[in-house]
Amino acid sequence: GLQRGTTYQVRVRAVSDVGNGVWTNTVSRTTYDVSGAPTNFMISPPSGSCDQLMVTWIAPSNTGGLSLKYKVYRNGDEVHSMRTMSTTTTTTWNGLTANTQYTVRVV
Repeated sequence: GLQRGTTYQVRVRAVSDVGNGVWTNTVSRTTYDVSGAPTNFMISPPSGSCDQLMVTWIAPSNTGGLSLKYKVYRNGDEVHSMRTMSTTTTTTWNGLTANTQYTVRVV
């Protein structure tokens, strides 16, 4: 099969019993690749809030050529999903219990 993140050049020509046709122009395309990991992952309560958390991260510099879909998990359960081309991404959770530890994961 094709390799991820590799540029391929393709051209085509017709072939018949009479002979070979003229080649088309060469077209180059790069296959998509796996993205890197998000960076600068931070969790913080908005100013003056005791029942909210703001989760922020920066998209990887290598997006694999695609818009990225993120899934955010809190205590093992998916709580948010989004697709974005944005460089910095933020989601805010409301209705949390004060003085409670939460485990957060973004994939």
